[in-house]
Amino acid sequence: MYPVILLLAVPAATIAPPQAPPPACHAAQLRLSADGRDGDFNGMSHSGTELSIRNVGADCTLAKLPAVALLDTRGRILPAVRQSPVGMHPGPVMIPVRLAAGQHATMDLRWTSGPVYPANRKVITATVAVRIGQALVRSPLKAVLFGPAGKPVTYQQTPLQIADM
Repeated sequence: MYPVILLLAVPAATIAPPQAPPPACHAAQLRLSADGRDGDFNGMSHSGTELSIRNVGADCTLAKLPAVALLDTRGRILPAVRQSPVGMHPGPVMIPVRLAAGQHATMDLRWTSGPVYPANRKVITATVAVRIGQALVRSPLKAVLFGPAGKPVTYQQTPLQIADM
């Protein structure tokens, strides 16, 4: 017996060419909201929030780790910076997130919420903002962050992930 080899021919017209990614998102097409998830982030001297970015426009792309700013009641940017996770490298974070029309993506922010340092610095937020191009998309966020005196306070930020619809 001889082995039978079956070859299938696929017409070239049925193979779709790779699609170009959609353009970068614009601030005007995005809505930002913060949700503490009923205290799920709260623990011993720690707190946080989930940020959700909803696309109300056409398909677009966002940076997987967008720049976040915390603002006071007068709209001034507070001395708070993202803490780089230990061992993190830029690989998957550099790939943009594709956000379809009507879809949203989430990321978590976590911070120290109690005076746990020998000398403390305290900042009080009124607003959280995400930089999209040259603009900021904002949402109310009432939070208290602590860090060591003489340094900016820090927060941890997870990369954006597409949320289930």
